[in-house]
Amino acid sequence: MVAPLALIFMTQWMLLITHLCVGWHCTGLELPDSPIRNLMLNQWNMELSWMSSRNFTEDWCSVTAGDFTKTIMTENMKCMFGNTVPPLHNGASFSVTAVNTNGKYSSICRYIPQGTTGSAIENFSCVIYNVSLMNCTWQAGRDAPEDTQYFLYWQNSRDDDQVECELYMKGENGRNVGCRFKNVRIEIEKAYFLVNGSSKDSLIEFYDEYIDLYKIEKLTPPSNITVNCDEMKNDCIIQWQRPQISHSNKDKCFKYEININYKDNAEGRTKYTSIQEGGSSHTFPRPNTRKKYLLKMRTAGSACFVSPAWGEWSAPVEFGNEEIISSSVWTLPVVAVTTLLVAIVTVLFCKRTGCWKTAFPQIPEPKNAFHGLHDTNPELMESKIQSITSENEEIILVADIVK
Repeated sequence: MVAPLALIFMTQWMLLITHLCVGWHCTGLELPDSPIRNLMLNQWNMELSWMSSRNFTEDWCSVTAGDFTKTIMTENMKCMFGNTVPPLHNGASFSVTAVNTNGKYSSICRYIPQGTTGSAIENFSCVIYNVSLMNCTWQAGRDAPEDTQYFLYWQNSRDDDQVECELYMKGENGRNVGCRFKNVRIEIEKAYFLVNGSSKDSLIEFYDEYIDLYKIEKLTPPSNITVNCDEMKNDCIIQWQRPQISHSNKDKCFKYEININYKDNAEGRTKYTSIQEGGSSHTFPRPNTRKKYLLKMRTAGSACFVSPAWGEWSAPVEFGNEEIISSSVWTLPVVAVTTLLVAIVTVLFCKRTGCWKTAFPQIPEPKNAFHGLHDTNPELMESKIQSITSENEEIILVADIVK
């Protein structure tokens, strides 16, 4: 049982390889009597060729896919469309027209992909990161048989050979759901990706797509970011190095977003932001010299063939001087407030408990010498005072005589 299944799988696999390498022959011509015969499309190079026993003075060919139409002149019974046409998994129509002295001839055929509807992969996407690494992922077709296995082929440019993925990412049941690539180089031309499928029970639809590789590159932040501040001018000079990419080394190809916040309000409203076109330095007018700041930067393509999407933010870079307050400035107010509070609490406590009289007893008043003489006659008191005064005068007089 295993041998027949393996034989079926290998047969389909050989048919797939033959189809990819040789090309697709147009069948069901709409104009079967045309002298233009044996139309064949090389899907990888998008080259349409044919045969004819007649000579023509002028000939051209065209392709229509959806709303897209392109017409080019032929050369030696060939038309090279390249990567200027849409993908073919939704079908396309090709035609060749030739003119000679006897009249005008045409041949038209429709390219209709074969396979079970809904069996082709879905949500195909790729990303390039760390200069030369690339990941492509997809999901199995919603109506694909359970035994469907997918295979990814790609061609970086028309001058390259088509190659299969070397390192698949596996999903459930060992099904291929992605591919990892190494040493990827970004070319000016679009790369062509084709994901085909195989099943022992059904013919699987293919999926193809043209991608500008530079557009899917995830740019790294600028490197070696430094900040030097001039304390006299209050300006800070920010310097950095451009991110490394495989296909450009020019500063003018990049633009940078600079974001600066106060360190103590890093998650709050942005204090300063600026977009810098090219270059490798920027002057930041520091509004407060007694604050620490946090700086972060990111990169996007400004010109050249560089992704216009913003990349990741850099790690925060801290710079500036923390505001320093003298200890005497805040120590004295704290001591004063503390002393006042202690005094108020003590007074209230003693007033409530009566300890104030114990701590500070009342000083008695001087004893009145005449206390208890309430009934003394005033006239008698005056007579006594005069008598005492006279005695004092006599004593003073005697003292003077003695002298």
